[in-house]
Amino acid sequence: MSDQQRAIFSESWHRVAGQKLRLRPSVAIRRQTIRGERWHVAQDGFTNQFFRFREEAYDFVARLDGTRSTDEIWADCVRRRPETAPGQGEVVNLLAQLYQANLLMSDTPADTARLFERHQKRKKQEMVSQLFGIFFLRIRLFDPDRLLNRTWPALRWLATRPAAIAWGLLVLAGLVVVFGNWDRAIDQSQSVLAPGNLLLLYAAFTLAKLIHEFGHAYAVKAFGGEVHTMGVMLLVFTPVPYVDATAAWAFPERWKRVIVGSAGMIPELAYAAVAVFVWAVTGPGTLNSLAYNTMVVASVSTVMFNLNPLLRFDGYYILSDLADTPNMQARSHRQWLYLWERHALKVNELESPARTRNEAVGLTVFGISSYVYRIFITVAIILFVADRYFGLGLIAAVLSFLGAFVLPWIKALKYLQSEPRIERARHRSWAVAGGAFAVVLAFLLIVPVPDHFRAPGLVRASGSSDVNAPVAGWVSKLMVPSGVSVSAARPLVRLESPELELQLAAARAELAQVNARERQMLAEFAGGIEPMRLRREASEASVARLESDRVALDMRAPATGRWVALRTEDWEGLYVSRGTRLGEIVGPGPGWEFYAVVSQDDASALFGAAREGAEVRFTGSAGRKVEVGEWAVVPGRQEQLPGAALGWTANGPIRTRENDSHGTMADQPFFLVVGRLDEAGRDNGEGPLFWQGRLGVMRFDRPWTPLLVQWARDLRQLLQNRYRI
Repeated sequence: MSDQQRAIFSESWHRVAGQKLRLRPSVAIRRQTIRGERWHVAQDGFTNQFFRFREEAYDFVARLDGTRSTDEIWADCVRRRPETAPGQGEVVNLLAQLYQANLLMSDTPADTARLFERHQKRKKQEMVSQLFGIFFLRIRLFDPDRLLNRTWPALRWLATRPAAIAWGLLVLAGLVVVFGNWDRAIDQSQSVLAPGNLLLLYAAFTLAKLIHEFGHAYAVKAFGGEVHTMGVMLLVFTPVPYVDATAAWAFPERWKRVIVGSAGMIPELAYAAVAVFVWAVTGPGTLNSLAYNTMVVASVSTVMFNLNPLLRFDGYYILSDLADTPNMQARSHRQWLYLWERHALKVNELESPARTRNEAVGLTVFGISSYVYRIFITVAIILFVADRYFGLGLIAAVLSFLGAFVLPWIKALKYLQSEPRIERARHRSWAVAGGAFAVVLAFLLIVPVPDHFRAPGLVRASGSSDVNAPVAGWVSKLMVPSGVSVSAARPLVRLESPELELQLAAARAELAQVNARERQMLAEFAGGIEPMRLRREASEASVARLESDRVALDMRAPATGRWVALRTEDWEGLYVSRGTRLGEIVGPGPGWEFYAVVSQDDASALFGAAREGAEVRFTGSAGRKVEVGEWAVVPGRQEQLPGAALGWTANGPIRTRENDSHGTMADQPFFLVVGRLDEAGRDNGEGPLFWQGRLGVMRFDRPWTPLLVQWARDLRQLLQNRYRI
């Protein structure tokens, strides 16, 4: 940043010019090199507070000895290094941050009172932060440093090269075992959140996280650091261990900080690999379930959450060190504040935390991405908790809403009202902020935007029909092989049913007996004629139904087309129940139809959608959309999917019943929509667009409405569908 851009003088300078300040005696300063630049880290050994600043700021901070005033020290810095000396505005901000971190003190009598006030304010801020971060409450329990000092000599071998090689081989072997038993692992995953498994899941999670946290602690100890805080974090109201490894921030070497950040996942993945071997060699039981839970929580959950840089877990600090961008979250906040003041308010007093254009773009993108993701994950956790404990979820939702939206607005209003940097642009700041708020609110509340919802489905040629078993029986003969074109009513499969033959024989015998009794009543007792007639008609209907079922044992093609069935070589002797889908008749076309499965949650939107507004996109051809000429809803709620490829059994998007071996019965009733596709789906150089059974997504358009109206409607539907309110 050039001298013209740097704020040399500040209207707030009189507040600090006469102060005689110095760093607290417990503060130690260490050097770090980041992106070729020299930085300095101030650490208070008593409070474990850290503060990182650049070389030019250190040139000023190092001269705070309590004997000279701030103005004298700043003037000396300007005389010594006029090109790099910080401006008055930067000094004011620097001193304010050091003051808030409780790293400064002065020799004035009022300093003790101010120190106590700062301590009380910081404690209050921590309590408010924990209250509104209700899903991540931390409770300190004890100082583990003495325990670590005693046990580390016996574990020092873990930090050797042979141990690292052994770890890599162990994890690799675990992966090989998992992939070798992949189907078994996927099947068992469906019972992870079952009520009977929750206790084992929590036990596995707690032990895995204890190993994880001790991994961080021992890594800090291996590099000469100290760990003085260990306790319990209430993660979504679930107690899990945590350790404060912030001493690694003061390590000068970047690779040491990266290893400390990764040290929790390293032993946890080894623990998961051991659990894989136990799971693979044991049968169903408590030990097997515990091993499976362990390998899931110590591997999948660890990689998904701890490596995610958008949350302030291990991945965030690893990314900060790898990218040589420390304090990414705080600096991204300062970057957004800098952009606001410089471009919206035309105030140049605040310096950008970024030194390069690429770093500025990175901080800007990271700031908005992390905020949006935190909102997303918070909402997901609230819904997860509310599904099980509605009252607790409601309290969490209120506190999270206050922390995520209300408090930032309060801070923004305080900033607009009393921030010294924007004193000269105070009226402009209120006008710009008010205008921006009005524009955003008007856009959300007044401007109509596209409104639509989506439903998964599959393609079928026009005239196609499913072939379902009309009656239960054993397959005795496949009369037409798969892939052959057939005409309507041609026999396809012959079934046998000895039980049906017995039922038919019994029904015929009963009918003969009823006929004899009816003739007897005609000759002997006129009053019994009518009841016997009704009984005879019922017996005749039963015989007719059974004879119809007997005829249906020869399954026939419901339409003309190509007969398609899977694994027909295994059909002989196979028992099929009534309604089982055996295959389909692929229609001759020439048109194509899309069968979309619409959930009950979207039922109201479905019947309010515009009939002419719909389109279909396919996986692998997302850039090419197909218009739906017209579509219609099949009357009544459906339960059987138009194809097994849509169900979970075939890795489809729709959940199916657990006891459905064919994977075609949906877990919840749905509405079936059939739409006519306008295109012929011919090859356009990239291969044919349509083929029988291809999965896709159908988008239904609704009348354009403002975003706030859409969000309110979605929230109302969510509360009604999930919580019945």
